[in-house]
Amino acid sequence: MIFKLLTLPFRLHWLITLAAALGVGYLAFLQFQTFESKWADARVQVANGAPEPTPLSKWNAATDVGLNGEVNVQGVYFTALDTGRFEPTGSERLFIALADDQGREVKAVLVVQPSEMARLQRQLAQQGSGERIPVAVNGVINQSSTWQELIWTELFVMDIPRADDLVVIEPYIGNRPSAVYAVAEKSFMSVIGLGALAAFIAFIAFIAFIKMLVAMVRGRRSSRTQSQMSGHEAMAARQNKQPSQKSLPSNGASQTSPQTSPWGSFEPQPRAAKQTPPPATSQKAVPANTQGKPAPNAKIDDLPPQPAFKSVFPGGASGFRFKSSDEIIRQTFGSLSSTRAHKRSLKHRD
Repeated sequence: MIFKLLTLPFRLHWLITLAAALGVGYLAFLQFQTFESKWADARVQVANGAPEPTPLSKWNAATDVGLNGEVNVQGVYFTALDTGRFEPTGSERLFIALADDQGREVKAVLVVQPSEMARLQRQLAQQGSGERIPVAVNGVINQSSTWQELIWTELFVMDIPRADDLVVIEPYIGNRPSAVYAVAEKSFMSVIGLGALAAFIAFIAFIAFIKMLVAMVRGRRSSRTQSQMSGHEAMAARQNKQPSQKSLPSNGASQTSPQTSPWGSFEPQPRAAKQTPPPATSQKAVPANTQGKPAPNAKIDDLPPQPAFKSVFPGGASGFRFKSSDEIIRQTFGSLSSTRAHKRSLKHRD
């Protein structure tokens, strides 16, 4: 159960955690305002001095309590009485019973921590001697009902008579001004505690916010990858729906499967036997096609002899030569071709 409560801020949404941090921070701010008020009152207390002592037999809680709950009472300290002990909120406290100024019943108890009990006893013993010492005690009243119930129970066990309007006092130990400021500083500890708690919860909210951003970025990348994979899968599915191809036949021709072909069944035709073209004679003319190119069956031997080269420049230093009108006509209308074209035609025929 305790573990679940401690890990609860880590399992909440970051907005809820941030709202909790702001709430605790507001409480810390209110506590800081309380501390400032008590600190200002402490300055006034130190400046005004301690109030006049009031006998416990005449003490009134409505009129005899000063700033920050300061009280100054007169009573009787019985040195033979044992010290009491109780544990409010898990922390041990010790107390000394203080009778009223007439010594009839216990009207007040002085509560201190165990480490301060010896100083309190010396501080009371310095005001007199004997078993019955009249004392004046300056301190702060504690009006906690829990403390009063625990102290009443302890006094009943100790068989000590008590008054109905029992006063619980936390006395000043040592110098009064220092003790007054120390009481005011106790409220500042609450400010520190609440502020640290608010900062811790805000840090948890920040971590949760960063995790949310990282998850969003990863989700976008994952969706983008999935969309790309879906595109690839769709393309693969389309390819799988295309007609399947059978293995190539022995003659090297591909054949479409009759089961998957959209054009119906296909019967391969037997390949015609290769015919050897008749030998061409040297006297046969070179046939021409309709596009002005020589026929593929033309041979170099069928071409007419080329005229002698004649340079266009004096001395014959240039590669250009004059062409006759017959050569130009034959070259233009397809009756004449270059040697390279005839070589390609011969290779194609072979």
